[in-house]
Amino acid sequence: MPSDQSKSSKPSRKIMMVAGEVSGDMHAAQVIRALLKKDRALQIFGLGGPLMAQAGMDVREDLTRQALIGFWEVVKHYPLLKRRFDQCLAWMRDEKPDLLFLVDYPGFNLRLARKAREMGIPVCQYVAPQVWAWHESRLDQIRQTIDKLLVILPFEKEYFKSKGIESVYVGHPLMEEMDLKARPRTGVLKKHGISPSHFPLIAALPGSRKGEIEKIWPLFLETSRLLRKQYPDAAFIVPKPTGLAYEDYLGLGPDDSFFFVEAPAYDLRKVCDLAWVKSGTGTLETALLQTPMLVVYKVAALTGFLAKRLVKLKNVSLVNLLAGETLVPELLQERAVPPSLLEETLPLLENQNKRKAQTKGFEKIIKSIGKPASASRGAAVELFKMLEAQR
Repeated sequence: MPSDQSKSSKPSRKIMMVAGEVSGDMHAAQVIRALLKKDRALQIFGLGGPLMAQAGMDVREDLTRQALIGFWEVVKHYPLLKRRFDQCLAWMRDEKPDLLFLVDYPGFNLRLARKAREMGIPVCQYVAPQVWAWHESRLDQIRQTIDKLLVILPFEKEYFKSKGIESVYVGHPLMEEMDLKARPRTGVLKKHGISPSHFPLIAALPGSRKGEIEKIWPLFLETSRLLRKQYPDAAFIVPKPTGLAYEDYLGLGPDDSFFFVEAPAYDLRKVCDLAWVKSGTGTLETALLQTPMLVVYKVAALTGFLAKRLVKLKNVSLVNLLAGETLVPELLQERAVPPSLLEETLPLLENQNKRKAQTKGFEKIIKSIGKPASASRGAAVELFKMLEAQR
């Protein structure tokens, strides 16, 4: 007769995950916690970042340290991407995960999904590629390779349905990841060692990748110097993402007034008078914190040239897309220069009506994405459904 141990023991199920950006690392970490809370025996491994490792995943390489943007950047780093891709193929072939869970990072992940489908591995994509903005050619890839699509923006479910793709809306992960509680400004500044006498206090978010910092940081630094000619007590807060070093922020001099804090520093960003934000998840974070903002984006010239011909929307920032209007100014590519950023900054500091118009728009956005409250739990439920369907 088999022993009691052999009767009760079952092979642990395996989930392979891939998240290639700082925001994906944060979102996936929450899902990992929700999964392991229900089943501690799950084996979760793959490519991710430090937060996924802290949550309990076997992170075999940190993809977030060298996350890439744009056509030219990807071409330059093709050998590195190819090595990572081949690693993933080897893991899927040798370790035969029960499920492949992909978070955003569509250029890499959709290709990996195709290979997983060929190997008979079910695929779940969390955070849909923004095909409603550009690159609708990816719709066929999604249809052919993704078994379950988990979307985080309210309008995406209907959009994908109109394209013949069923999806599950689980809510936006930022609603559970962010602390939105208001705290006294003086206390928050004291906590971070910043004098309350500074005005204006501007949050500067040039991105979470080295490639973004190289393009956008010089813009912020030069504009800060222009602004301090009019506001000598101005100070600038930089929430430094994990994986970036202070040395990545080049050109600082002894007269510059920058305070570096460990990201995300939501409490500090909430009490800032204004934010300069690289287009991306940071714009939605800033809207949820109800801090007035300007959005900037700057990539390599070739990438920008091609993007202009592919992007089909009037606005590119997530906060404007959710608002359905140009709620916040966008300075993109050629417009992302210090005189223009200064010109857009001054009215937002000095005109209360402009500030109120933005914060009212932010309140509407908060209402639109406020339900369900826990995207990670919703994602975990859908993953367990996929696992159970294989038994």
